[in-house]
Amino acid sequence: MTISISEFYNNRSVLITGGSGFIGKVLIEKLLRSCPNIGHIYLLIRPTNQNGQQFDSEQRLKQQILESKLFNLPTSKDIDFSKLVALSGDMTMPNLGLSEQDRQKLIENVSIIFHLAATVSFKGPMKHFVQQNVFGTESILQLGRELKQLQVIVYVSTAYSNCDRSVIEEKVYSLKQDVNKIIDQIIEKDDDKNAIKGDPILYGRPNPYTASKAMTECLIEKKYSDLPVIICRPSIVSYAYNEPTKGWCDSLNGISGLLLLGSLGIAQTASVDYDKLTDLIPVDFVANSLIVIGYHSRMPSEEQKIVINITSGAKNPVTWKKIIYSVFDNASSVPSVRMLRPTYKQRFNLTNFIGRINHYFRLFFFHFLFAYIFDFLLIVIGQKRYMVKTMKRIQKYCDVYHHFLNNEWLFKNNHYDQIYRTLSIEDQLQFPSDVSTIDWNEYSKSIWIGTRRYLLNEDDSTVRQAIHRQRKINIIFRLIHFFVYLFMMIIPCMFAIIFPIRMILANYF
Repeated sequence: MTISISEFYNNRSVLITGGSGFIGKVLIEKLLRSCPNIGHIYLLIRPTNQNGQQFDSEQRLKQQILESKLFNLPTSKDIDFSKLVALSGDMTMPNLGLSEQDRQKLIENVSIIFHLAATVSFKGPMKHFVQQNVFGTESILQLGRELKQLQVIVYVSTAYSNCDRSVIEEKVYSLKQDVNKIIDQIIEKDDDKNAIKGDPILYGRPNPYTASKAMTECLIEKKYSDLPVIICRPSIVSYAYNEPTKGWCDSLNGISGLLLLGSLGIAQTASVDYDKLTDLIPVDFVANSLIVIGYHSRMPSEEQKIVINITSGAKNPVTWKKIIYSVFDNASSVPSVRMLRPTYKQRFNLTNFIGRINHYFRLFFFHFLFAYIFDFLLIVIGQKRYMVKTMKRIQKYCDVYHHFLNNEWLFKNNHYDQIYRTLSIEDQLQFPSDVSTIDWNEYSKSIWIGTRRYLLNEDDSTVRQAIHRQRKINIIFRLIHFFVYLFMMIIPCMFAIIFPIRMILANYF
């Protein structure tokens, strides 16, 4: 008789790295809620020093995970948090910085590892990314070799690890050189210079993050093929579709920051090719997929999938225009009390000359000139200025994500479909992750509601106040536009009248 996913995890202990991240918290919540009889969930957490105050792993577990709004939602009321065990460690240290006692605890008890931890910044020296993302993963794999009950190591990479290709299959792509030689060259070079797009060390990738993920995949295939490792590649991880609640998000990374600022009317243009296909994957679909993949590891080895793309584009494509316009429409219907300007739907295409001129025109007048005038007015009334800083952040975001906002890829994802179809109806309902069921209109609505509730911290009771504010803002900006256009028409007319008069007068006097 086939056991259910929840039964599979009964009394099994798991190790999660990156548990304080966006995906990590949703994965922890889902395991505790839907697999209530799971053993312990061990969390590798690095102690930190903030403003001279030391925070150990237990304090960080409470501060960054348990006190998160995610675990204060109604869905979390029956969760047994005693199953969470914080272990002090560091991905960049030998043996993960674990004490001998904690390491032995993992060796004796853990059977599944979910390895999510990584440096997700897109800028920095390549050596830093190798130390964190490559060596850190290698330390996890070496620990996996020692586990007495190892079932599977689920390694979370990225769908963009091979974004130098336009079509990405579910396989490991080799690099142009032996991966060990590449890593040795990076470490020996001892270069603290930021690796940027075009640098040979990135091997065609746009940033060191994606390059380091590609190297890690190659290393797994080359040195750890004897271990039950499954490489999972999610695409752009975004707001929750349904779980733990619609629109859940607590991170301004990825597209959430751009959507938030655009919905408030602060961002009036962005370097996005609106006609390109995006590849968004809701965070709850990613968490459910990881749990399902862990469950599938019980199957015979010949049925195992080594690489799994967790993506949506091949089965349920959607453009940037569809997502962004739909979110802005919802932001106009249920506005924020922090709305600053009317939202602007960018209708020009940056791939042509006129579109680029339009973009840079709006960038200068509606971003930077507006920001300096706005901050000047704040200084006059004795308030703290912030708009110039915000506009610079928007520009930095667009620069960092430009490659992903202006290109498209086809990610083959047949492997997860094959796994999902083997699940019982009950498990499919309990761990929904079929991307073909995503309704992008409904999802866009959830994105904005989630932005309002969880990123802007605005209660639904403020909607009426926000609508009243929106009406005022719309009237003010219509008047501003009217007078600007009037001024632009009057000036040429004045020259057209004054110049002939001066010529006539010059002839007579």
